[in-house]
Amino acid sequence: MAESLLSPLLKLVFDKLVSLITEEDRLQSGVYKEMDRLRSTLTTIQAVLEDAEEQQVKDKAVKHWLGELKDAAYDADDILDEFVTEALRIKMESEDHHMMNKVRNFLSLPLVFHIKMGHKIKRIRERLDAIASERTKFHLRGGRRAPKTSTRLQSDSCVDESETFGREDDKEKVVDLLINPCNEDVAVIPIVGMGGLGKTTLAQLAYNDPRVEGHFELRMWVCVSDDFDLKRVTKAIIEAATGSTCEQLDIDLLQRRLQEKLGCKKFLLVLDDMWNEDPLEWERLKGYLRGAQGSKIIVTTRSEKVALIMGTLPLQQLARLSEDDCWSLFKKRAFAPEEEDRHPILITLGKEVVKKCGGLPLAAKTLGSLMRFKREEAEWIFLKESEVWNLHDQENGILPAIRLSYCHLPPHLKRCFAYCSIFPKDYEFEKEKLIQLWMAEGLIQQSKDCKQMEDIGKEYFNNLLWRSFFQDAKRDEYGNITQCKMHDLMHDLALDVAGDECSTVKVDKALSIPKRSRRLSLMLDMNNQIIPDAIYKSKKLRTLLFVGTFVNVQLPCNISSHLMCLRVLDLTWTACTEELLVPIGQLKHLRYLDLSHNLMRKVPKSISTLLNLQTLRLLYCHYLQELPKDMGNMLNLRHLEIFTNESLIDVPRRFKSFTKMPVHIGKLKCLQTLPIFIVGTSKGCRIRELKDLNLRGELFIKSLENVKDANDSKEANLKHKQNLRTLGLSWNSCDNDATVRENIEQILEGLEPHPNLKRLLLANYTGTRFPHWMSESLLPNLNEIALVNCRRCESLPSFGQLPFLKALTICGMDAVRCIDDAFYGNNVTSRFPSLEEFTIEDMPNLEEISVDCEIEAFPHLVGLTVVRCPKLKNLPHLPSIKRLQLEVNNWALFGFLANFTSLVYLYVGNFAELESLEYGLLQNHIHFSHLSIHNFPELRYLSKDLNNLTALAIFKINDRKKRESLPSLTSPHDMDISFCNGLTYSALRGLTSLQCLTVHLRQSVETLFGEMEYVPTLQGLDLIQRPQLTLLPQGMQQFINLQRLSIWGLDKLTSLPDGLQNTTTLQEMQIANCSRLMELPEWLGNLKSLRYFFIWNCTSLASLPTGMQYSSELEYLSIVECPHLERRCQKVKGEDWHKIAHIRRIEIGRDVKDLLELNTKRSHNTLLPACWTHCRRHC
Repeated sequence: MAESLLSPLLKLVFDKLVSLITEEDRLQSGVYKEMDRLRSTLTTIQAVLEDAEEQQVKDKAVKHWLGELKDAAYDADDILDEFVTEALRIKMESEDHHMMNKVRNFLSLPLVFHIKMGHKIKRIRERLDAIASERTKFHLRGGRRAPKTSTRLQSDSCVDESETFGREDDKEKVVDLLINPCNEDVAVIPIVGMGGLGKTTLAQLAYNDPRVEGHFELRMWVCVSDDFDLKRVTKAIIEAATGSTCEQLDIDLLQRRLQEKLGCKKFLLVLDDMWNEDPLEWERLKGYLRGAQGSKIIVTTRSEKVALIMGTLPLQQLARLSEDDCWSLFKKRAFAPEEEDRHPILITLGKEVVKKCGGLPLAAKTLGSLMRFKREEAEWIFLKESEVWNLHDQENGILPAIRLSYCHLPPHLKRCFAYCSIFPKDYEFEKEKLIQLWMAEGLIQQSKDCKQMEDIGKEYFNNLLWRSFFQDAKRDEYGNITQCKMHDLMHDLALDVAGDECSTVKVDKALSIPKRSRRLSLMLDMNNQIIPDAIYKSKKLRTLLFVGTFVNVQLPCNISSHLMCLRVLDLTWTACTEELLVPIGQLKHLRYLDLSHNLMRKVPKSISTLLNLQTLRLLYCHYLQELPKDMGNMLNLRHLEIFTNESLIDVPRRFKSFTKMPVHIGKLKCLQTLPIFIVGTSKGCRIRELKDLNLRGELFIKSLENVKDANDSKEANLKHKQNLRTLGLSWNSCDNDATVRENIEQILEGLEPHPNLKRLLLANYTGTRFPHWMSESLLPNLNEIALVNCRRCESLPSFGQLPFLKALTICGMDAVRCIDDAFYGNNVTSRFPSLEEFTIEDMPNLEEISVDCEIEAFPHLVGLTVVRCPKLKNLPHLPSIKRLQLEVNNWALFGFLANFTSLVYLYVGNFAELESLEYGLLQNHIHFSHLSIHNFPELRYLSKDLNNLTALAIFKINDRKKRESLPSLTSPHDMDISFCNGLTYSALRGLTSLQCLTVHLRQSVETLFGEMEYVPTLQGLDLIQRPQLTLLPQGMQQFINLQRLSIWGLDKLTSLPDGLQNTTTLQEMQIANCSRLMELPEWLGNLKSLRYFFIWNCTSLASLPTGMQYSSELEYLSIVECPHLERRCQKVKGEDWHKIAHIRRIEIGRDVKDLLELNTKRSHNTLLPACWTHCRRHC
C-alpha cells in the first residue's frame, strides 16, 4: 500500500523557507509577510504530521488528505526554489559586471519578480491553509506518539526438517562453529539475511542437531523481536532456562537470578530476530550472560549492523535458495505426496511461479500453501501473471514479513528506498549515482556537523544495505562497494510503498502515466524510441530516466518547456546532439544531468546557466572535446564526471582530445569530482585554480609545461587533498629553454600528493631525477604506479617496500640501463611483497634486471609483461608467475621460460631472428592453458613440447611462414590461425575438443578444411580477410554443432553456400565487409535456431530475401553501412520492412564502432550475440 511520507519533504520546504526569512532586511516587505505566514502554516501542519502518517495505513480519508498536502508541499518547494535560483542568477550577473559591491541582496531582484513571487507564495499559503484546516476532521494529535507494541507471532525452537531444503551446508557451518572450541568464554554467531530468507529455520536446525544437544548443558531459545526491552529480554532468558514463569522483578534482581541459572554451565542461547542497533544495550545484556567457557550465542537479524555489533565469530550471510530447492519447497506445500504426477501442466506453471520467489523460502512456502487446494489451470495462470503484492493479505504471509523491515526505517530512509522503485527489476545500480540522485531530489537531510551530503548519502546507502534492502554488492579493488541490486520482492515492496509517485512504464501506444507521478522511468526498446505526447501532461515530474538497450531516442526540442520542474534528467544512450541539448538550459531546478554514452563533441553553453546543477555526467562521450567556458558560474556543481576509469597507463590517451578547460573552475567551491584539469597560461586557467577545491576520486593534470614557477605548483595544494585516490601528472612537451628544464624538477616537487593516494601516473616528465616524495615513506598507500616516457631519468625510485603496491608499469625510460638494488629498497627480508602485475615496456637501453637471489622478491607476482626491450638479457626467477608476455625483445629471454613452471598464459611475438622454439623450454608446464605465437618471420620449427601440453585450451598462431602442419594438439577448444600459408585439413586432425575456430587465411579454404568431419565439435567459426575467396566450401553442412558463423572481409564473395541451410543449430551469423555479395538466399528464413543476424558494409546487397519474414526465432537484426538495405528497411515505409517487422530488436544505419563502444560499456545486461566480440576485434 502506497504511503505519503511527508515529514522529510515538509522539513526540506520549512528549512528552505526559514533560510529565506532570515534575510528579512533584504526581502521586499510584502514577500516577507507572505513567507512568514507560510512558515506559521507549515508549523501547524508539522505538529500533527506524525499522527497523520500513522493513521493513513487504516484511514483512507487521512491518506487522501496527506496526498493533497504532499502535492502542495512539492509546489511550495518549486516556488521557493525559483526564488532562490533567481537571486543566485542576479548575483552571478552582477559579479560578471564587476558590481559585487553595488548589488548584494534580494532587493536587487526586479520589482516585477518580487510581486510575481509574492502572489505565488500567497496562493500556495492559502492552499496549504485550506488543507491544514481539514485536520480537525480527523482528530489528529500533536507531539510524538508512543511506540507501538509488537503483535508479531513469536518463534520457537521447533522445526520440521522435512520442510527444509538447500540449507545443509549452512547448517554444517553453524554446527561446526557451535561445537568447535574458541578462545572466548561466550562467543556470538550472527546469522544475517533479509526477511523470509530462513534465518530462524537455520537456527532451529542447528539448535536441534543431536551433536549440539549433547555438547551444551543448557539450551535456551528467546524470540527478541522488534521491541527490545532489556528487562523483558532478561526475563525471557530466565524463563527459557528454567521452563517456568518468572515473576516481575526489578532489573537488578533479574540479573542475579539469571546468573544463578547460568552458573558455570556451558550454554547455548538463541536470540532470534534481533533489531536493536544500540551497542550499549547489547553490552549491558552481554554482561549478564556469563557461563562456562565454550558457551555460544546465536543471533538472527536482518541488519548487518546488528551482526557487526554483536558478533564475535564469522558472520553467516544467508544466501538465497537455488531454484531447484525453491521448487522442492513449493511442491511439498502445493501438492500431496505423489500427486504432482497427475498435473503436468500445473507442474510447468508452478515452476514459473517459483521464479517469482527469487530464492526466498518464505515466498515459496507461502505461494505453495496458497495453491494447495487449487487445481484449475486458470487459477495457476492467474498467480503466475500476478505480482505477489496484489495478493490479499490474508493469503499472503510474504507481505507482513518483508514490510516489517520497511516499517522499522526512519522516514528519510523510507523515501530513499521508495525512490529505488524507479529502476527496473534486476537493475544493477551504481552506489555513487544513486546517492547523487537522492541529493538531486532533496532526499538527503543536511547535517548539523557540516558533513558533506555525499557522506550522509553513503550512510543512508549502507543502512539500507545492512538492513538487507540491497543485495549482491560488488566491490572495487579497495573493498569499497560500487554496485548493488534489489531482490525482486524488495523491488515489489518499493513499488508498493511508492505508489503513483514513482512510475516505471514501457513506451507503447497505450502509455499511461499516473496523474500524481513525480518520478518517471521510461522503458524503451529498438522499436519504441519516440517519446509519446503523454509525457508532456506530467508537468510536475521531478525525475525522468530513459532505460533501454541501444536507445536512440528522438528527443524533442521542447522537452524543457513542458517539464519545468525536473530535478533529474538522465539522457544516457539517447544519441543527443549539441543542438538538442540547448533547451535543457531552461530547466532552472535541474540538479542532475546525465549525458553519458552520447556522441556530441561539445556541451552547449546553455548548460552553464543551470545554477542549481550538482552533477553533470559525461561518461563514455568519446567524441567530447569541449566544455562550456562559463562553467565557473555553476556554483552548486559538485560532480563533473568525464569519460571513465580505465587503466592508469591509458589516462593520457583518454583525455587527448581535451585541450582547454572552462575558466575559473576554482570558483566552484562545492566541486568534489574533477577528473581532468588542463593547465593554461591565462587568468582563470592556471594551476592555482585547484587550490581550494576539496576533490575526491581521480584527478589528471595535463599540460604541466604551462606551470612556469615552482611556487605556482605548490598552490595547487595537492598535499592537502586527502580524498584524492588517483593522481595523474602529465606534460605535453617542454620548451628547450634551459630555465624550464631546470625548474621542472622543482615544479614536480611542489606537486606532492597526500599520503592517502592509491594510484599515481607520471607521464612525459623531462627531469633527470624523481622527487623525494615518490618513496614508500611518504606515499605508503600506493596500490598502482605508472611511469610513462620519463626518458631522461637514469634510475628508478625505490618502490620495493611499498606494502600495498599491486601493479607497476615502467614505460619509455630511455636512459635506464639497469634495474638495480636501489629499486628494491633496503629491506633484507622481502621486496615488492604485494606486487601482482609488472610491466616493462619501451626500454631501448635496459640491459639487466638485478635481483639478489638470497632475498625474496616478487613473492605474489602473477603477470609479467616485457615489450620492446631489445637489449634485456635476463629475467628474474619468478616461481609464482602465471601470465607472461614477451614481444619485440632479445631472443635470449626465451631461455628463461623453463624457470616459469607455473605459467598458465604465454604470449610471444615479433622476435625477428628466432628460428625455432627449443625442445625442453615448455616440457614442465603442466598448467599451460593459453598460448599465443605471433609474427615470427624466421620461425621454422615449433617445439615438440607443445604435444605434451595436455591442459592447453586456447592456441593462437599468427605466422606468415609457409607451414603445412601444426603440433599434434588434442586439447584446445579455441584456436585462432592467422596467415599460416600452406596448412591443410590434416592440421585439424585430432582436435576432438575444438569448439571455436578463427581463420585468417590467404589460400583456398578447402585446403584447410578438407572433409569437415575432422572437427565435429565445432560451435563457432570465423572466416576473416580472405580477399581472393569467391565461394565458401559446400561441405560446411558437416559442422553439425555449429552455432556461430562470422564471415569478415571476404571481398570477392558473391554468395553463401547452400550447405549452410542444413546447419540447424546456427544461432548467430555475422557478414561484414563483403562488398560483392549481391543477395542473401531465401532459405535464411528456414534457419529456425537463428537468433542474431548482423550485416555490415555489404554495399551490393540490394534487398532482403522474402524468407526473412518466416524467421520466427530471430531476435536481433543489425544493418550498418549497407545503403540499399538501409533504405528498404526503414520503419513502416521501407519496401522490406514487412519482412523484419516481427524482430524484437532492430538497429539500422548506425556507425558500427559506436555500436560496439556502446555495447562494450553498458552497465546493465543487453541482448547481443557473442559475434560482437569478434566484430570488435577486427573493427
